[in-house]
Amino acid sequence: MISTLKLSDITSKWRDALKASTSIQNYCSSKYNQTPKIYVGINGKKMPADTDCPLIILYPGAKTEGLELKEYTYKLTVGWIILQNATTTTNNITEYSGVAECDELGQLIYQELAGLSTDNPISEMNYSIEPVAYYPRFPGRMDITIKLTPVNGYNIEY
Repeated sequence: MISTLKLSDITSKWRDALKASTSIQNYCSSKYNQTPKIYVGINGKKMPADTDCPLIILYPGAKTEGLELKEYTYKLTVGWIILQNATTTTNNITEYSGVAECDELGQLIYQELAGLSTDNPISEMNYSIEPVAYYPRFPGRMDITIKLTPVNGYNIEY
């Protein structure tokens, strides 16, 4: 038996965890008066409307497996978007509230996913926020890598 793990299994686990997360649900409810919409994949030709924000998008990515590998690698991406046009100006400093709020939601998402599997934790995460190009939408993105050591003859559990 070849050890393998489907990307869709990881995505499904993440989807369910984000949906059940009280910290994410409470944050979005208090800031935006609605819970986040969660997408597994997205239609790039018809993006969600502003009324769908906040939203979280799970992108199944890529994996590297094989009998000759000592370590398997799974790469997935999580995106999120909040809508916020509020600004504050004090003593010649203007702050766009969406920058901090996008980061806060991203951190909650990361903490939720990082705590899912203590046996197979997140190995690497690259995180970015785009505070300029899509105003008043503030999108964030994290590319996540999970590295697992397979045992031939056994299913991989995540």
